[in-house]
Amino acid sequence: MSCSKKDTCKEQLMTVKHFESDYGCADTRHSLIINLTNSGTIISSKDAYDSQVSGDCHPQIDFTLYDLVIGKQSSGNNNDTITYDLRKTCPDSKLTLTVNIIQGLLTVPDNVVYHALIPKLGDGESLNIQVIVK
Repeated sequence: MSCSKKDTCKEQLMTVKHFESDYGCADTRHSLIINLTNSGTIISSKDAYDSQVSGDCHPQIDFTLYDLVIGKQSSGNNNDTITYDLRKTCPDSKLTLTVNIIQGLLTVPDNVVYHALIPKLGDGESLNIQVIVK
């Protein structure tokens, strides 16, 4: 006889916040300025944000609750939209943010800034960032 225990562990989809929807900023894909090329970073304090990011939008982020994932990505076509998917795996509780940069039809090289406010990372907690240009 064998016994099978059903696995109840499920991947958890988490919510991200954005400057446009949560802080009323206009489209920031081209108006935010950060000195990165085809890479991203995590900003965890107001001082780091003030020294690394500039542009029209400068929201009052509560860095006690959130970390800012921000990056810059180039593509061969203009940018149509950017979507975000933040998940916590199970049972190891690893966080992955997938950034989908969806290109438009115009064959014009483009550089876009992506960003997502995620729940504050704990000490020793890491985040895997995947950027996919479609």
